[in-house]
Amino acid sequence: MRKKLLAALLALALLCAPALAEEERIAELEARVAELEAENAELRELLSQEESARLLAARFDGGVITVSEAKAEYDYLAYYYEQLGMDPDDHEDTIKNEVLSNLTEDAILIQKARELGVYEPSAEEAAQIDARAQASLDEMVDYYLSYQADPNKTDEENRAAVLEFLAGEGTTLESLIESMTSQGWRDRLFAAVTADVQITDEDLRAYYDQAIANAEMAYTADPQSYESDRLGGAAVFWNPQGYRRVKRILIPFSDENAARMRELTAQLELGGDEATIAAALSEMEAIYRSLDDTVAEVQGRIDAGEDFNALIDAYGADPYMAEGGVGREDGYYVGVGSQLLDPDFVSAAMALAAPGDTSEPIESAEGVYILRYEGDVTPGPISFETFLADAEMRAIAEEELLSDDYNATVESWLEEANIVFYPENF
Repeated sequence: MRKKLLAALLALALLCAPALAEEERIAELEARVAELEAENAELRELLSQEESARLLAARFDGGVITVSEAKAEYDYLAYYYEQLGMDPDDHEDTIKNEVLSNLTEDAILIQKARELGVYEPSAEEAAQIDARAQASLDEMVDYYLSYQADPNKTDEENRAAVLEFLAGEGTTLESLIESMTSQGWRDRLFAAVTADVQITDEDLRAYYDQAIANAEMAYTADPQSYESDRLGGAAVFWNPQGYRRVKRILIPFSDENAARMRELTAQLELGGDEATIAAALSEMEAIYRSLDDTVAEVQGRIDAGEDFNALIDAYGADPYMAEGGVGREDGYYVGVGSQLLDPDFVSAAMALAAPGDTSEPIESAEGVYILRYEGDVTPGPISFETFLADAEMRAIAEEELLSDDYNATVESWLEEANIVFYPENF
């Protein structure tokens, strides 16, 4: 009985063997098909990446810069180089790097602004931007209408013509809103990043020390930069030797005489025969003499001890010395080797013997002026206490310190973004 059972089982096994072998074969084939499909999918992905890379100028975590975007920016910068007299082809690599750096940084900053919730303006800010943009556009239209208006057209027609002209130049209400909106999110991002930054006395001291060192090095190497900063109203932390402060009352020509003086000056520059030159000089002398009464009046009031600033306001036409002007408080900073001021001005200023002295009337292309020696400039650095007490200088310092913190944050964002450039694609 047992032998019969074993025989039956053996027969059954022999019958099932072909079926089991077939199933294993099918399983192997299916596994191979799966492998091939995976390889094909990977190949398709690689091909897709290669194809897309041809369309990219840059990529970074979370975004890309397309070739079309980069090309448009490249063309704009290339045109700018041409306007500066440089051949863009000679600076292709520089321009491409600048384009890609600018575009990727902007895109990453927009990402961060969105993440921090400061990209979109509030309803109130949007309304203010719209109003400023409209006011700016209206101002431009009024400017062009002042000399482009056609008397044969209605006001509406003339306005429409100016708006069409401005649109052709790329200026529309929408473009102005876009420009102002773009700056708005940058300001909000800056505020968000620097909101918790605390500026300490140690920070201000370090800023002051560095500013002193920078100023001394710059002004020693190039005294003209000192004068330029003074004329421009920049913060000055260190003063060179040999400078004094001088104010002036500029008594101007009448508009008619000023125009004529310019004509005569140009005529003399062209030259001519002796009679022509003599006639021009004679007429110029007459124009100067037309100011004699006013000059005498001013000198009399100076001799009487009247306030020099009050006389500047009453008679002066120098915007640098006017109320709100850069030189209103201190006047001009003048040294023996001053290069940015008229030589006659410098000579007269340095000839004054002591603070409080005033010059004789000096003739110039603008009119006749009188100088007053205000005082000497103490050479060397300003004191730390002076720096702290000067609200404007301190505000500039604090803004620069905040900017340093913001810029460091931006740099870290850029480093973390895994930026890759493809300059060869455009």
